Amino acid sequence: MKAANVAQMRAIEERTITEYGIPGLVLMENAGGAVAVAAVAAGGDSFTVVCGRGNNGGDGFVAARRLFAMGKSVGVVLVADEEALSGYALVNYDILKKLGVRIDKWSDGGVMLGADVVIDALLGIGAKGAPRGDVGEAVRLINASGKTVVSVDVPSGVNADTGAADGDCVRADVTVTFGLNKIGLVCCPGAEYAGRVSVCDISFAPQAIEAQDISVNIVNKINLPKRSRSTHKGSFGRVFALCGSQGFAGAAALSSQAALRTGCGLVTLGIPFSLSDVMAAKLTEVITLPLAEREGRLSSECIPIIDRTVAQSDAVVCGCGLGKSGDVTEVVSHLVRTSDIPVVLDADGINALVGHKDILRHTAAETVVTPHLGEMARLLGTTVREVQNDVVGVAKAFAAEYNVVTVLKSASTVVALPDGAAYINTAGNSGMATAGSGDVLSGVIASLIAQGLPPAEAAVSGVLIHARAGDFACAKLGEHGMLAGDILSSVPDVMRGEEISDGGKPVQNLV
Repeated sequence: MKAANVAQMRAIEERTITEYGIPGLVLMENAGGAVAVAAVAAGGDSFTVVCGRGNNGGDGFVAARRLFAMGKSVGVVLVADEEALSGYALVNYDILKKLGVRIDKWSDGGVMLGADVVIDALLGIGAKGAPRGDVGEAVRLINASGKTVVSVDVPSGVNADTGAADGDCVRADVTVTFGLNKIGLVCCPGAEYAGRVSVCDISFAPQAIEAQDISVNIVNKINLPKRSRSTHKGSFGRVFALCGSQGFAGAAALSSQAALRTGCGLVTLGIPFSLSDVMAAKLTEVITLPLAEREGRLSSECIPIIDRTVAQSDAVVCGCGLGKSGDVTEVVSHLVRTSDIPVVLDADGINALVGHKDILRHTAAETVVTPHLGEMARLLGTTVREVQNDVVGVAKAFAAEYNVVTVLKSASTVVALPDGAAYINTAGNSGMATAGSGDVLSGVIASLIAQGLPPAEAAVSGVLIHARAGDFACAKLGEHGMLAGDILSSVPDVMRGEEISDGGKPVQNLV
């Protein structure tokens, strides 16, 4: 499934009207009809439609007429001057007046939000910045109403391009969006404001959509490496995990075990010498490789043995719990520059490149970086808020500039590829915001690479495997009680294609 930005949707609408002869009034009629159907499905028999002056308000006028024709109790609140209405919106407003539908004008102080369902038709996808003036007041009133809220195309106040939410935004239970999903409806915080998103066809010309060559996708499919019966452990790849330090051995354990649970045949864990005995006892199926250390972290003296191990492996996962020191930076930099097999960089592997990220321009093999918002902010020398306000744009820019597969982790994890394509994950839950969750993800991705998937494909599928495993864990334990180990334990459930259920009933539709 594709996710479009505002410019693409405007171009699709314009071409639909001008090149394919589908009138704008038809598109508005279809949009308003879809909203009316969704509003009825949301429950209740009485409806208030809060309309602005633009085409979003016009969609609301059509929805009000359709509800009126169904015999529902419906009223309209106009948060604009009549004189400001024009085009298709004015046409549909005039029809409402002739039909005798109740219209309260905000300027007259008349506000009727006593209905069962409130329809938000204030601001469309083109609106930018926080709602101001009367519109801002209307947004606050809608949120305070306690009613079921259905938003038209996008919750008023949410940036449809990025999901940013500056100031007050409508908190919808359902958002009815048209033609294609919008980036801002699947990226947080916009996704939280949107509630359940229903994408409705309103007769945009398919050729107009195809002409946009939309490169942002919503992840909904896992590709797994093929497995033959006539094989041995070496057939499924070798992962070298360069992870762990004093106090952070758990990160190394989670990443290593995740690689095995995702199906690779062999995992070798390069660990500081002082941790090797305890990790050998803990990780029965993982090969432990004691490495030279300095004060509980890797020493640069271990670089030669790292090189030899890389030569015997198919993928490297580097950084989980490595800690921070000059030697760690030297080790990571050397690995990134010289490895001739794909490298997955996570956590302290990424932190080691702060101030040295140009090293990524000179890699010998494909690299996957998996920063969370804070790590990406440190890499770029910016703030977490700046990154969070445009996760897709930031990830795409980084992937293109440094020629790396970029997995920007957040509530809406984005996988961006150097060729400009991006994939947004919508599965997962808040219980995954727990220490070690990212270590599991890095091991999953490295494992898929070692088994033969291209790094880009491994990153996209790995993110969805990880998220679905989190949803399995949530179904068993709830969001408050989850640990990273629970995500790890649920990976096999995803790998064998199990349905997520609770007492036999589906918990969440993840596709």
